[in-house]
Parts: sequence; C-alpha cells; structure tokens
Amino acid sequence: MSNARFRTGSSEEVESAASSRVVKPERNLLAAVLARAICDAFGSAQCDRHVVRSARQWLFGKLTPARSFSFAWVAQHLDLDPGALQNTLKSYEHNPDMLEERLSMLR
Repeated sequence: MSNARFRTGSSEEVESAASSRVVKPERNLLAAVLARAICDAFGSAQCDRHVVRSARQWLFGKLTPARSFSFAWVAQHLDLDPGALQNTLKSYEHNPDMLEERLSMLR
C-alpha cells in the first residue's frame, strides 16, 4: 500500500474550488439569452417577423467577441465556440426534426 499524502488547502483554496462548481446566476442569464434567441429564430411559436429577423441577425451576424452581449461574446462566456455554434444552428435549418428535439431541451 502506498503512503499517499493528502494536502489540505487553506480555507481560501477550498472556497475557490467550491465556488467554481457553483452555477453562477450570470451564466444562467447568458444561457437564457441564447436559448431565447434560438427559440425566437427557429421555434414554431407565433413570433412577429421582426423578432424572428432580429434573432437570426444576432445569431448569424458577424462574430464580434469583443462587443458585450453580442452572440460571440455570449457564446464565449458560456465556454462555447461561436463559429462552431453558428454552423450547428445553420445545419438545423435543413433538419427540422433534430431542431425540434433540441429546442424541446431549451424549454
């Protein structure tokens, strides 16, 4: 049997580790913003055309990660690759069944 040594961290290290596992409200808010845009852009709910157009422009516009609350900025703060996410969302337009399945997870 090995003599494993356990390092006990300071209370600050323990708190930091615990807080990194806690879901932050800001992250929940960003996830909700992204989910709402996806539902508005692709959902079957009756939305005004300008809402659908706005959501699609936000999702598929130029990637501007330095601009706060842009699609790319939100995606990066959710640890998602904005370009890959855009490509995935574009592929849903050609596969409505998969889209409906995924949208049901957001609701």
